[in-house]
Amino acid sequence: MKIKVTELENVLTQLFAELCEQQGEEIEIDTEDFYWSISKADLYNPYIQPEKLTLGQISDDLDHIHKLAEKQLPIVGCDFVKLSSIFQLIGNKNVF
Repeated sequence: MKIKVTELENVLTQLFAELCEQQGEEIEIDTEDFYWSISKADLYNPYIQPEKLTLGQISDDLDHIHKLAEKQLPIVGCDFVKLSSIFQLIGNKNVF
């Protein structure tokens, strides 16, 4: 399977435009903060039941993203994982 980075960029641009139109410049997170995190080995192996769950925290992820946005931290590939937890929360809120 392959996907073009420009396709991802296009879809994100469309999603952000719709999100801003529907919700404005900020989204209320409410009380959701902690979430279950599954190791990469278990996440992509549907043939076993995950046994080792850990907790992630949206507030930590948001803090990290703020630091990235302000260029206080260098961008690295695993930042997609932190960003994905925030995207998942927004997607699960059915904001539009």
